[in-house]
Amino acid sequence: MTKNTLIPTFETARIHLRGGQADDLGPLDEFFSTPASRYVGGPRPRPESWEALCAGVGHWVLRGFGLWILTAKDSGDVIGVAGLQQPDGWPEPELIWALFPEYTGQGLATEAVEGIRGFVAREFGIKTPISLIYPDYQKVVKMAENMGARRIADVTIPDGEVPAWRFPEPTTSKVETKG
Repeated sequence: MTKNTLIPTFETARIHLRGGQADDLGPLDEFFSTPASRYVGGPRPRPESWEALCAGVGHWVLRGFGLWILTAKDSGDVIGVAGLQQPDGWPEPELIWALFPEYTGQGLATEAVEGIRGFVAREFGIKTPISLIYPDYQKVVKMAENMGARRIADVTIPDGEVPAWRFPEPTTSKVETKG
């Protein structure tokens, strides 16, 4: 296994955020091959998960920001993926996150997103990212709104108009990050 040193790493209270590695394909495929991934690019076959993992790592080289693999600090288990993406034709970076079902309902997604918001504001100057969320994915809409995100005009991407929420500038008092 090759350790990825290109992508910055950091931690929140319970989560280590690091770059993708080849060994992450198993846990990512396990999630992205199920209906639980329907709002975040799945379900998809294993070769497409490999391509997404590679694209996620390559995004850092091409844009200077990207996605992190989320691991539980206590066990080292991969628990999800989160970060910023801006595919070709998108007007600005999008903050995205996907936690594996067995890790939801514990505040880990909120902790990861708050940590990422603080990190990217401080390190990359991206202070008010958007998130494109299907409105019927009410759990995630509510989570984003609980963190201060507000519905804005739809955003145009190559696939068409997509509902969008914009996050406010982060406050440092919510989640401190190390790294």
